[in-house]
Amino acid sequence: MIRRPWRNVAVTAAGTAVLLVAALLPLSSAAAATVNPIIGDGTVYSADPTLLVDDGTLYIHAGRDEAGPTTNDFIMNEWQAFSTTDPDSGEWEHHPSVMRPEEVFEWATPGRAYAGQVVKGGDGRFYWYVPVNEAESSSPDKFGIGVAVSDSPLGPWTDHVGGPIVSQSILGNDAHNIDPTVLVDDDGTVWMYWGSFSRLMATQLDDDMKTLIGSPMTITSGVDGFFEAAWLFTRNGTYYLAYAANNAGPDSNCTPAVYHACIAYSTASSPLGPWTYQGRILAPVSSTTSHPAIAEFDDTWYIAYHTADAAGGNHFRRSVAIDVLEWDDTQTPARIMPVVTTPAHDIDLAPRSNVAPWATASASNEPIPTQYWIDALNDEIVRPNPLPPDMWGSWSSVRPAQQWIQYDWERPVRIDSASIDFWRDAAPGTGDGVADPASWVLQYWDGGLWKDVSNPSGYPTTTTQMHEVTFDAVTTSRLRAVLNASPNSATPPQYSGLAVEEWEVHAAQPDSVDPVSTTTTVGVQPALPDAVAVNFADEKILVPVHWDAIDDADLAAAGELSVAGTVEGYAAGRVDATVTVREPVPPGTPDMTAPELSIEALGTQGGSGWFVTPVTIRATASDDRDVRMRIDVATGSAEWTTTENAHQVDTVVAEDGLTAVTARAMDAAGNVSAIASTEVRIDTAAPQVAGTFSPEGRTVTASASDSGSGVAAIEYAIDAPSGWQPYLAPVALDGARHVVHLRARDLAGNVSTLSSTAVPLSPDAPLTGNIAPIATPTASYTSGWNSVTAVNDESLSGASWGTWPNVGEQWVQLTWDREVTIDRAGVLFFRDQPDEAGGGMIPPREWRLQYFDEAAGAWADVSMAGAYGRSSDTVNEVAFAPVATTRLRALMQAWGQDSAGGSSGILEFQAWAAEAPPAIDASVAVTSRCVAGAAVLVMTAKNADAVPLVFDIATPYGRRSASVQPGASTSASVSTRLAVLPAGVVTATVSGTIDGAAVTLPLSAPFPARTCR
Repeated sequence: MIRRPWRNVAVTAAGTAVLLVAALLPLSSAAAATVNPIIGDGTVYSADPTLLVDDGTLYIHAGRDEAGPTTNDFIMNEWQAFSTTDPDSGEWEHHPSVMRPEEVFEWATPGRAYAGQVVKGGDGRFYWYVPVNEAESSSPDKFGIGVAVSDSPLGPWTDHVGGPIVSQSILGNDAHNIDPTVLVDDDGTVWMYWGSFSRLMATQLDDDMKTLIGSPMTITSGVDGFFEAAWLFTRNGTYYLAYAANNAGPDSNCTPAVYHACIAYSTASSPLGPWTYQGRILAPVSSTTSHPAIAEFDDTWYIAYHTADAAGGNHFRRSVAIDVLEWDDTQTPARIMPVVTTPAHDIDLAPRSNVAPWATASASNEPIPTQYWIDALNDEIVRPNPLPPDMWGSWSSVRPAQQWIQYDWERPVRIDSASIDFWRDAAPGTGDGVADPASWVLQYWDGGLWKDVSNPSGYPTTTTQMHEVTFDAVTTSRLRAVLNASPNSATPPQYSGLAVEEWEVHAAQPDSVDPVSTTTTVGVQPALPDAVAVNFADEKILVPVHWDAIDDADLAAAGELSVAGTVEGYAAGRVDATVTVREPVPPGTPDMTAPELSIEALGTQGGSGWFVTPVTIRATASDDRDVRMRIDVATGSAEWTTTENAHQVDTVVAEDGLTAVTARAMDAAGNVSAIASTEVRIDTAAPQVAGTFSPEGRTVTASASDSGSGVAAIEYAIDAPSGWQPYLAPVALDGARHVVHLRARDLAGNVSTLSSTAVPLSPDAPLTGNIAPIATPTASYTSGWNSVTAVNDESLSGASWGTWPNVGEQWVQLTWDREVTIDRAGVLFFRDQPDEAGGGMIPPREWRLQYFDEAAGAWADVSMAGAYGRSSDTVNEVAFAPVATTRLRALMQAWGQDSAGGSSGILEFQAWAAEAPPAIDASVAVTSRCVAGAAVLVMTAKNADAVPLVFDIATPYGRRSASVQPGASTSASVSTRLAVLPAGVVTATVSGTIDGAAVTLPLSAPFPARTCR
């Protein structure tokens, strides 16, 4: 059972992941040969199979999936069974509802009938080990492993213990105690393995089949990529452990996506290891979960598993399948061969206009986040309840403003429409989650440049349906959907992720298809062309064709036959090729004609004569007599590589740069063709571009480099990745905050990933509102999966900072590059557990705000009234007396005392600039004059404001006070009594009430010296 938490989807049950297929396969459960799933008509769904052999019968015990077609959860209320005496016949007897958890175990809740195993004990009775939920458990995870017993493989079953034999409360662990597998060894010893979420545990059981012997051990090595669904068995003295593995990644030999799983296995010489990893045996299947069961029956080994291949099947409506398991006994220990699943999932040859399945998909965010799967774009599956591997997506901690998805074809296609199905789990405008794109556009490749398609019918962005966009037909080898992500209102904005479940591209339909005919000799398979010419009013293009296989019996005599084929994108129907079968040329007949040989380079063509993908050099030989002959190919300076009995040879050139390829052909008579040669230039690497911000002049300078064809152009856009301009000189910016987006293109046409350079607010710009986003955040500790930059990303949801499992005193700090004055701050805490849980992420027990006192060189608490809140729903705001500082921090004491017992986390930390007091518009002027031989100072107070003002004027020789009405002025004088007046200064304090606030303004005015004699 694989359950990966993901955005807004509850996934909580049994299985392990698997690769998507191109079609659902409803199959009868009573066919004359092996068919899969064993019940494929959708009447009953089954999952998590076991295998049990007893008295000439093979039994499969399995859970029953009862989820609705759009329910994204494992609804499993009971177990069922299937039995057969001949697995290869495809005939299985269904035994419905053989056990329900709450009916057998009084201590269990209904539902969650997950994966278990039935084994035969030494006493001849049958024991069923199953994970069930304890009704009265107080553990965070209530799963325990119960044991039911019966005298028959099909029940009735009774509780063998009266409670679980394994649970969190019994073992004192925090594991997900599910998926038990039990082995009764040849000597009667009983072993049990179990576990999920990458934790594998093992123990020995007493022969009473229920008592643990000693303490369970945790298996930590030799089971590479273990996720869940272990299956333990022996063969020829070797212990084998098959399991669902989930070591995902673009280079993984298991699965590219974390929601998929493969079946891998390890071996050991003893039941508790040590284990040695041996590799993958079953590739991911069509459900996101996979579960193995392996057993020998009638001298044949079988593996049972489940898929989503039944009619109406999906990730939560799975069906059991079974196939033969082959061994390689030339190795020690014997190697399990990769499973060949039946039926074979061949290429879909139904005529249709959609050419996307024949394209190679790529995206701007490669490597794709491992919860998504690039191949889902063109698998022609649209599910009513998709999970992440059913789509391409971009949600991650880094979400740029623009992404693109792209199709490349080896041969040009003529297309005139595309259909796209977007997916979301968040509304646009949040800057978080996966949302509708803000806008998008289709672009085609034309001579080294991306161009918008002409006359598009419109670009809808909703996620409620698949949108078709028609446009003027264009012949191209590449198509790209450029998607602009949905921003929030922050400055600079944060962007949501993007996701596309399916992207179809439809071929324009030709006026006709050229007829195909070829000749062969009796008993020789004909050389049918790999492409046919299709005709439009203004052009003819070669389009790949896929021919049906020809039975050798149809070539046993001279004559004529017709072979059907499917032309990619041709929806009118299948086409036919006429094959003329001729008698062999009589022995001894002279052959003096040399064969002819042509070379064709197949790959995605870029610009300026470059290919932007690896190139297939196809050498095709033809002869007047021989259908197949010897073909030699030489690549670069390498020697000739010879292929016998061929009419066509493909050689892949993958290295970037210039490569010469030479070819020749020789027929059976020894005639050699003229040498054909070509040169290919390949550049698969995109250029790199970066920007540098210079505070002097506030400019961004761009630079780009390219290791292949060379940089052709650099473009820039300010704030949003649209309205691109050619970069010719450093980009000059005003004093506001900006983001300068850059991209570069090389001569081959490869486009760099988007580069963004942040331009900070000018130091001269006034600070207002929440100024936390322009600070640099740091923290005492940050969990590996969190980022401290989340605390000031202006989003109250999504990414967070946290310290799990650390507790104790923790802090988060905001540091500005200048002194700021702040009088209010707030913190929104992150929580995933209630206080009483005592674990996970819980708002701190107490916290306080501190600013760095520059004069004292120490941290000081802010001066505030009221209490510090602990809310995780609203921002806990704190108002305090204004402080001037460069640093502010939230100092927290974690809720928990013990590790992982309640760690601190923050979604957002805000800090508000103190508002400047209203300005007073007033002035004071002073003059002097002589009166009776003494100097007199004359002060004039002018009120240019809209409110009454009080002027308190001080001179060295006396004070004056006056109330002045709006728009008026008044004068007052002070006698100095001095005949000689030295120069001096008059000071004044102007006060008034503006917008309800008391405001003061200090003023001063100089006066010159004066002599009154």
